[in-house]
Amino acid sequence: MTKKEFYQVYIPALEKALDTDHVNLGFNVKGPEDYIDPELQVKLEKYLEKNEDNFLEKVAYYFDAKSHNFPSIGETPIEVCKVELVNEIHRIKAEFIE
Repeated sequence: MTKKEFYQVYIPALEKALDTDHVNLGFNVKGPEDYIDPELQVKLEKYLEKNEDNFLEKVAYYFDAKSHNFPSIGETPIEVCKVELVNEIHRIKAEFIE
């Protein structure tokens, strides 16, 4: 799987997860992996085993913070973190999807 193929699957799932991040089911906010077909999830995990990505680390921190109702990640308010993720999504889409 290439980086482009990865993002073509991951970004739409991430956008769905961000659209529903206000729903917290007892310390559980659905992340992007919850919106990816299980067969594709296996392929994505194999890709991630071989490729590090700082953006995906930020996504993981964001959803962990949202799940625990933290108001910030470090010193950055959670709302600002979301805006930064959305901005990065636009950049990734321009580079790899559109």
